[in-house]
Amino acid sequence: MMNIDLSYVLQPDELIHARLRMARRRRIIVWAFAIVFLVLGLALTLGRGDHGPDSTGFLCIGVGVMYVLVLTLGTRMAVKKQAPRLCKPTQALLTVDRFTIETDLERGEFKWAAITKIRETNEVFLLHPSARLFIVIPKRAFAPEQLTEFSAFVADRGAGTPNGAPAVQERVAQ
Repeated sequence: MMNIDLSYVLQPDELIHARLRMARRRRIIVWAFAIVFLVLGLALTLGRGDHGPDSTGFLCIGVGVMYVLVLTLGTRMAVKKQAPRLCKPTQALLTVDRFTIETDLERGEFKWAAITKIRETNEVFLLHPSARLFIVIPKRAFAPEQLTEFSAFVADRGAGTPNGAPAVQERVAQ
């Protein structure tokens, strides 16, 4: 019978890693666009035409640089904006049926059946009640025996999706 009571403060770097993990596909697409724009811009700028460098090339380079800045700084700025609300003392209670997360600002209670995906990295568990929402539980909050018990719970039973299918579980090496 699992009954794990946790107390932790989420660190900004854990939140950054979680957000980066969540937006992995989007980051790949943005990097692909940035590389295309940078290569196209360099080709147009360095191309030897009758009239010299093409201003369209400079525009493409600017767009490529903008994509890179949005990609690298966007996540950090979002975390900086969210950190005061999310990086607070947190109490979590994990049982066989449900889990509860509570801070001084909010409280959430979820049945495991509502979890659509569970991602486990070297540092955190990411619990996904929906495609755009995730809950970060750092592994450092667990005592060693609790971590073993919860990892076994996730691996053996997993969480069910609302339609009854097993939740996707990913173990990610970082």
